[in-house]
Amino acid sequence: MRRFLAFLLVALVADFSTGIAQVSYQVSNYRVNESRAGNQNWDIASDGSQQIFVANNYGLLVLENSNFSLHELPGRTIFRSVAYINEKIFTGSFEDFGFWEEDESGELRYHSLATRLENPDLNNDEIWKIIEHQGKVYFHSFGTVYGYDPETEDVYRLPTPGSMMFLNPAGGKVYTQAIQGPMYRLQDDAFIPVEGSNFLQDEEVKSVISLPDSLLLIGTSKGLYRYDGDTFTSWQAENKEEVVRNNINTMIRTEDKIIIGTILNGLYIYDLNFQLLKNLNTQNRLQNNTILSLEVDPFQNLWVGMDKGLDYIAFDTPVHSYREELEDIGSVYAAALFNSELYIGTNQGIYWFKQDENGNFYDKELVPGSQGQVWFIKEFDGKLYSGLNDGTYVIENKQLQKIGMVHGGYNLKAYPKENQDLLLQSTYSDLVAYQKNESGIWEQAYPLSGFQSPARFLEFDHMGNIWLGHTVKGLFRLQPNIQLNKIDQVTEMGSNYGLPQSTNKLFKLDTRIMTSIGDTLYQWNAIDEQFVPYTGLDEYFTEKGSVANISPAGQEQYWVIKGEEINLFEIYFNSIQLRYRLLPQMYDFKLIEGYEKIIPLNQNLHLICLDDGFAILNMDMVERSKYPVPSVDIQPAVATSSQGEITMVKAPDTELSYRDNTVEFNWSTSQVAGNRAFFQYKLEGLETEWNSWTTDTQTRYLRLPPGGYTFSVRSIGPNGLVTETASFPFSINPPWYSSTQMFILYVVLFISLVLMGRFYISRKRWKELGKDLEEKHRKMVRDREKAEKKIIKLNNEKLQEKIEHRSAQLASNTMAMMRKNNLLNTIQQELEKQKEDLGDQLPDKYYKKLNKLIEDGIEDEHEWEIFEQLYNEAHGDFFKRLKETYPQLTPSDLRLCAYLRMNLSSKEIAPLLNISVRGVEERRYRLRKRLDLSTDTNLTELIMTF
Repeated sequence: MRRFLAFLLVALVADFSTGIAQVSYQVSNYRVNESRAGNQNWDIASDGSQQIFVANNYGLLVLENSNFSLHELPGRTIFRSVAYINEKIFTGSFEDFGFWEEDESGELRYHSLATRLENPDLNNDEIWKIIEHQGKVYFHSFGTVYGYDPETEDVYRLPTPGSMMFLNPAGGKVYTQAIQGPMYRLQDDAFIPVEGSNFLQDEEVKSVISLPDSLLLIGTSKGLYRYDGDTFTSWQAENKEEVVRNNINTMIRTEDKIIIGTILNGLYIYDLNFQLLKNLNTQNRLQNNTILSLEVDPFQNLWVGMDKGLDYIAFDTPVHSYREELEDIGSVYAAALFNSELYIGTNQGIYWFKQDENGNFYDKELVPGSQGQVWFIKEFDGKLYSGLNDGTYVIENKQLQKIGMVHGGYNLKAYPKENQDLLLQSTYSDLVAYQKNESGIWEQAYPLSGFQSPARFLEFDHMGNIWLGHTVKGLFRLQPNIQLNKIDQVTEMGSNYGLPQSTNKLFKLDTRIMTSIGDTLYQWNAIDEQFVPYTGLDEYFTEKGSVANISPAGQEQYWVIKGEEINLFEIYFNSIQLRYRLLPQMYDFKLIEGYEKIIPLNQNLHLICLDDGFAILNMDMVERSKYPVPSVDIQPAVATSSQGEITMVKAPDTELSYRDNTVEFNWSTSQVAGNRAFFQYKLEGLETEWNSWTTDTQTRYLRLPPGGYTFSVRSIGPNGLVTETASFPFSINPPWYSSTQMFILYVVLFISLVLMGRFYISRKRWKELGKDLEEKHRKMVRDREKAEKKIIKLNNEKLQEKIEHRSAQLASNTMAMMRKNNLLNTIQQELEKQKEDLGDQLPDKYYKKLNKLIEDGIEDEHEWEIFEQLYNEAHGDFFKRLKETYPQLTPSDLRLCAYLRMNLSSKEIAPLLNISVRGVEERRYRLRKRLDLSTDTNLTELIMTF
């Protein structure tokens, strides 16, 4: 069982052990949507300062001062080659080659050289390479080589030994190879065979570059060779077979590096001792693995043209990222450089790295048993300690030894009071004291009683008080007893102590206890027992946002992370100096939200904790930066009116018409092409705060109101400090009716009106009496009208009451008639039944007399007259209006309409008319006929409208 566990542990450690490249470079990607050009970049050239020229699928792509511009030929010809020679840009394309020059307006214009040939038909030739040699310019295609003499302006064809695959300058000479032939050297416009190169007939030479000591490096389809001018030898270099297997396509050399571009696996970067420094590919930030072109800029950094995209590789950047190379070590929370080995604490465990002589880190391994969340790694008295999720450990010989049993070792710090040999630790639960054992190792001694809560932040003030940042509840100040084994007093810091709201952030700046809420830093004032705003750093910040962390960076130096910027301050008493500023977006970094941290490893190296690895900042490289301090230049503004008219604003202090109130600004920087420039801008007169850092070089302000404005823009230099601000003042005039002259006229008119008012005021007074009398008369009229309205209202109310009374009488009368008729109908039915039963016993004389009395009672005309009177009073001459509209209606029809107007059913109407329900339906049918109603019209709804 023990052997199995030992084997499992070894296997686990081996699984986490891997090598990483010894160096890390900054790779900037310029994507197709940014350059607005084609995917493929076949060749690259530099003017030695601020401009980069790229032979692109769509044309000549120019990068100048952080801005791309594309120059095309008719038909969007694919450019295969570009060169910058004697202040001219030469390009080669399909069946054409020539150069570009600026015209009087500063626009690039193309001049073809191919048309100067005696026979200008290039017969499907494409120009793949342009070089300068001995004062002449040569254009290479697979079929031939063309020469151009700038002095005589002659353009001619060179005799060639056959079709040639490449043309390369190296070591002051120019080399080529005929297909399935040896290498040749260009001399006096003739190609001379290179002795001893016949063995290359079965290989395709891809590129030739110079090496120190007059050597050449030759890359072919099958190998890499060194050539000393007499003999060829195989180049012995690390990973050579892998390089060849991935199809060499191009090579280039810097002062201290050899770079080989391949078709299948990106770049292989070697030092001059042929040691592999790095393999850059899509796994570590290249956009594409197929390398088409390479160019070294004046600062020995590298431009890379690929089958898809354009990249810039900075070799001398002070910031080296270790992310992609680390596979997946998780988010980094802690680090320490100990005995030339780097220890990294992540959310997955503790890893350690070796450090080479150049300060680079490689070969990571997991410390056995450290899997899980790591909160800190610190050195105390020559030994390394770490706080993990399940306790606190000392690290010796890459092994963990547990010294603290309390879970969640957030922090561990030396207690600052004299004569106290003690470390204190904040954890998930207790505040724990550590003391040294006989072996000189700090180990857990006892928890301090009187406070038990999870606390992430831990600081001490000059009075020996312990400050804790609770993980949730806020800030606490703890006053321990003399023995430091008990907390005598716990004070929660809230609104009573000057804080606008609760916070758990806790920092120490110099000797100050600090916290942060919103945009404001607060400093503890021990005399007044209050937190007060601290503004000492405000003038240096360029970003809004809360201070996420303040941590020591060395003697009298502090890292302050605020918003989207990281600042290094040197603070000595009240003297504050900003030494460096880093924007995480410059390097595409993402810090761990809520755990932002930079850890000093030594005097020069600082580790940036990232959510996907870490980065190393070398301050010595910052101090030795060879990049010039850039400047920012604002180009002429473009003003647009609401009608779309455009005005170029070339000179500052220009006055614009109120119509030209949409203004667009463009700007550029003298920063080295390749290093992404970041800018801040604001429009004074409209904005009080700088906008956030951006790579944009253009902005537009819409519908600006009249007034004075100053557009300002600034950049951040290679030293991390903000450049001089470039400004462009201008103003927008108000419309004519708001101008100064009109304002004076308005004042004059106002004074005139006042004088006229005083002149006429006396005339108005005599009218006031008349107005009073007139007003009294109007009041009397109003009162009379009001009284009349009141009388009318009372009459209306009385009339309404009468109508309501009549309606009630009508309803009562109708119900009485219905009950009476129902009763008489019942009696009549009973009489008829008795007649049937009794026969002659009930004489006809008496039967008919009784029946007639019943009939007369049912069809009582007097009752109908009363009903008609009540109905007209309640419904405003209903019968009259109905009869006028439909004169063909009979009295029976009118009676039926009255009952329908009362919304009675056929069953209720039947006794009132002394007919059956069926008879009612038949009358309704005849009524519809007389009213000429369609089947879609509802009879009752129609009657209700009268």
